[in-house]
Amino acid sequence: MARKTNLSRRNFLKGTVAGAGALGLGDAIFSPTRVMAEENGAVQGSEVKEYLSQCPYCGVGCGTVIRSDANGRIIGVVPDKQHPTNKGVQCIKGLNSDEPIYVDRLKKVLIRKDMSDPLKGHISSTKGTFRKEDLREATYEEAEEIIGKKMKAIYDKWGDNCIGLYGSGQLTVEAQWIENQLVKGVLGSNSIEANARMCMTSAVTAYFKTFGSDTPPLCYDDIEEADMITFWGHNARAAHTIVF
Repeated sequence: MARKTNLSRRNFLKGTVAGAGALGLGDAIFSPTRVMAEENGAVQGSEVKEYLSQCPYCGVGCGTVIRSDANGRIIGVVPDKQHPTNKGVQCIKGLNSDEPIYVDRLKKVLIRKDMSDPLKGHISSTKGTFRKEDLREATYEEAEEIIGKKMKAIYDKWGDNCIGLYGSGQLTVEAQWIENQLVKGVLGSNSIEANARMCMTSAVTAYFKTFGSDTPPLCYDDIEEADMITFWGHNARAAHTIVF
């Protein structure tokens, strides 16, 4: 839950500059915020509210400052310089975590006019496209009925394991319980997986073959003790911003 802060404009800007400098981004942080503010009327002199919050993505838990205009519309986010975890540094996902609130969000139910039909072996000619002419507006009730009928028809033809679920580590415990009840309990399917395990499959396999254990045998303190650290196949600054 976000909480309001009495952070002054001067300290806010100082913290933002420090975060930008640490990431080597310069004006990149300010530009989206300034553009969104101008587009939504939150220009110089208007009331800008600031709230202390936390990045919604990975488990690092970076402190984030959310800015909103007088109407409550979020106009940007910046890393919290005072937060003990990230100290004014944040990855590109966290820096743009406000965009999904307003950018490319559906405001109505859309159904593809030419839908794929696995029962008939039909593959949509517009699969993968998002042009307006390929979609039509519908109600939630119609969309739910289509999904329910198609799932039942597929289930009746091919049985329980023909329907699978790819879950997410970002779901709440309650949401995971509900989806497991549906897939395992109602449909009787064991075709269920989650990105939380899939994303670690290759890493754990390498750990076993290299160290004989499914966890890396080290801790963050080792970084301070090391004389040299090498990276193979990934950009630590981009992929592990806080540790970097």
